[in-house]
Amino acid sequence: MTTRRFLLSWIFSSVGMWGISYLWHGFFLNDITNLNYPKGIYLMASTIVYMVIGFLLTRIFSLQFTINIFRNFFVRGIACGAVVGVLLYMFMIVLGVSFTKNLSMANMIIDIPWQLFEQSFGGILIALTYVLIYEPLPRNRSEEIV
Repeated sequence: MTTRRFLLSWIFSSVGMWGISYLWHGFFLNDITNLNYPKGIYLMASTIVYMVIGFLLTRIFSLQFTINIFRNFFVRGIACGAVVGVLLYMFMIVLGVSFTKNLSMANMIIDIPWQLFEQSFGGILIALTYVLIYEPLPRNRSEEIV
């Protein structure tokens, strides 16, 4: 399924999530300035990570399972983003990935809503792309309808 909608949704969501992550960690929290390694390595790695997150989020958004549950594009985008955000946060906690050296309950309480917001923002960008980019329905019934 390499449609124009999918590819553009993937790119827009990845860039959008990367951008707000950079604003949050780079300007509001100043986490990026406190890295123990070169900033360029962080930026390259985070770009790749957000491309993967954007792909997964776009793929989950376009699954028939999620289409059947959430008919509204925006509700589906927010719900898929929230699920991916929680799962991503749990994965990061298990691996010990954090900008904070001493992760406290206060950090976790602030970080969980941020992950929900960040990935839901990506889901909204996917929904906007799906709404704004017209693709005719496939002629062959065996093709996936998104």
